[in-house]
Amino acid sequence: MMLALIPSMTSRDVCCCLLAPSTWVAPSSAGIGAASSSSAPFASSVTGGVSSIQRELPGGFFADVAYAGSRGIHLERFDTQVNQIPDSFIAEAAAQAAMGNTPDIAKPAAAYPFNQPLPGNLLPGKLLQGQLDRPFPQYGNLRYNGFACCDSYYHSLQATVTKRFPGGGTLLAAYTNAKLISNTDTLTDWLEGGTSGGSGPIQDWNNLKGEKSLSAQDVSQRLVISYVLDLPFGKGKKYFNGVSGVGSKVVSGWGVDGVTTFQRGFPVKIQYGQGNSLTSLGLTNGNLRPDVVSGCDKNVSGSPVSKLSGWFNTSCFVPPPDWGFGDESRVDATLRQQGINNFDFAVFKKTNLTETMNIEFRTEFFNIFNHPQFGPPNGTLSSPNFGVVTNTINNPRLIQFALRFAF
Repeated sequence: MMLALIPSMTSRDVCCCLLAPSTWVAPSSAGIGAASSSSAPFASSVTGGVSSIQRELPGGFFADVAYAGSRGIHLERFDTQVNQIPDSFIAEAAAQAAMGNTPDIAKPAAAYPFNQPLPGNLLPGKLLQGQLDRPFPQYGNLRYNGFACCDSYYHSLQATVTKRFPGGGTLLAAYTNAKLISNTDTLTDWLEGGTSGGSGPIQDWNNLKGEKSLSAQDVSQRLVISYVLDLPFGKGKKYFNGVSGVGSKVVSGWGVDGVTTFQRGFPVKIQYGQGNSLTSLGLTNGNLRPDVVSGCDKNVSGSPVSKLSGWFNTSCFVPPPDWGFGDESRVDATLRQQGINNFDFAVFKKTNLTETMNIEFRTEFFNIFNHPQFGPPNGTLSSPNFGVVTNTINNPRLIQFALRFAF
């Protein structure tokens, strides 16, 4: 048994410190940026470990089974909201609205508390009472870029089996069963999308525990089989060993190689796509997720092709409350887009011309069976294409030829 521990890896937080109001740029109702600083309130870090067992098996196979895990703390987010109204006022507003009353946070401020008029929605006559309940009432939205706010957990079982063939060639099979949990996905949300369906935005910055879910990049299962095999034909091989001359050149030097990949798809991210009475006040982050109908089965049976017009049960999702947040998780653990089912294959022929020179011809097939991999379904409840898959994210079958001369 071999035990190895990965040492802690720490990088300095590149965000600025939360400074006194006088160090921020001029306030506005739309938003505000932070002044830069060389110090950081926290340092982002990821600590992990690996424990493995290696064993030689009968038949010349070699197996390696390992546990690998990591814990990320103070992970950075690029675009955060540190001036959201506290959730207690949101709950109070929902109760007041349920009784038919206008919530206090939506009423005009009774008195103007600032010693000079501030711009935008902070002007006298536009200022709401809810604005005065924010942590920094003299500002609109405070975006703390690079805030080390978030955490992650990764656990995985990793197994590999290797076989080396006496006649030339290697077979390697690698399997991973893993789970990645976090309350953030990436420092650069705007770069995500396409193949993974984007990241899961945060809707309530006051309740990051409620944002904890599967990560948008979670890959629960992955199997990769790769091989290189010299075919047993020709000189020094099991078959046609006695062929000589031109015949030996023709039958000798053949081989195949390839990579086969199976991977479960990324989890689906569901968003509301519109605002409600709460977000219209501009006192929150603005992101909303829908509510989930209790007891509703979100999954739809059938082949991937049969589900293109309805990848999941869209009737399981309804708009969030008018004065609150939806209860759908940041990343849905029960729904996944289509995964990878891909076969790459090559045939090669190596011919020795002299003791120091040879020529190799290869024919390579990428996605040899031409399997389509459909993209993520539309995850926006307010979209007319909600739940619909409209694209593929892999290449069709590609064939290429290569000729190499070595000397």
